[in-house]
Amino acid sequence: MEFVFKPEKLGENLSYEISETIAKRTEIFSRKKFPGLWEKTDALNAKNLSEPALKRRKIFRKINGIICIALGIFLFVPGLMKPSELAVPLIVGAFAIIFGISAVIPRKTNEEKFYKKAKKLAKAINSSHEKEDTVVFGEDGIFENGAALMKYEELENVIESRSIFLVCDGKKIMVLRKTDMVAGNPEDFRIFIKEKTGKEIYNCG
Repeated sequence: MEFVFKPEKLGENLSYEISETIAKRTEIFSRKKFPGLWEKTDALNAKNLSEPALKRRKIFRKINGIICIALGIFLFVPGLMKPSELAVPLIVGAFAIIFGISAVIPRKTNEEKFYKKAKKLAKAINSSHEKEDTVVFGEDGIFENGAALMKYEELENVIESRSIFLVCDGKKIMVLRKTDMVAGNPEDFRIFIKEKTGKEIYNCG
């Protein structure tokens, strides 16, 4: 059985989706390295799955941030005028302002954090792209234009999003669109990868 891709250049519209897969890959490694921390994080997230609860948390966080900024200014300004006499209020005020600002500023999602990396990856892939490139997932390994590219036993993970597969072995990363698959289909491809690697394909949406 073979699965054949004839990749086209990656468009700008895929940058956010690629960033999702990179963020998922980073999370996978983080979960392996810090399982205890992720167990606590998952437990906290499980208690706040509803949209209204998340919205209330964001509002509460912003209100606390505004209060901290106001109290910080109240302590910081007098301390700034008499730093030798009011060193403690000066320091506490500065920390309160910094904390307040960090609470008020909207947090970036993982996908937004990895957006620049995604664009850089897409640019690197496109720069080496050839019109007749062909990637084949065969019984004996992964081949590009007939040359051995990756071994299944060396694959770190395969991550799937709505329209792409991100395939990486620690040395090379491939981004393959589902629409570029000219032999095979995504459903059978998932089964094939699991059989060859013993690993599930991670899905990030």
